Amino acid sequence: MANIEGFRVQNYRALRDVTLGKLSGQTVEPLTPFTVVIGKNGVGKSSLFDAFGFVADCLATDVETACDMKQRGGFERLRSKGVGLPIRFEIYYREAPNERPITYELSIN
Repeated sequence: MANIEGFRVQNYRALRDVTLGKLSGQTVEPLTPFTVVIGKNGVGKSSLFDAFGFVADCLATDVETACDMKQRGGFERLRSKGVGLPIRFEIYYREAPNERPITYELSIN
């Protein structure tokens, strides 16, 4: 089973630029199989988890359908308010523990 070591999301709802774990070329620690996300109300915890679901929905269907699924309300409601830049996702993962890491990037505008 693939192991996600890092995840970056930009301009998605309340998340202007958030990185969890390790991305390509970084020396920080990767995400662990058990990662806890804590924070005050309204800071984007739910948006973070929906970002993972949104990427999965984009891959399972298409971007336009994913924007309208699960009461997301379309692309403009997903993009961070006041930002004209694309929504971007970067996922850094390994298919197996000893295999070369893979970076998957998705940019939607």
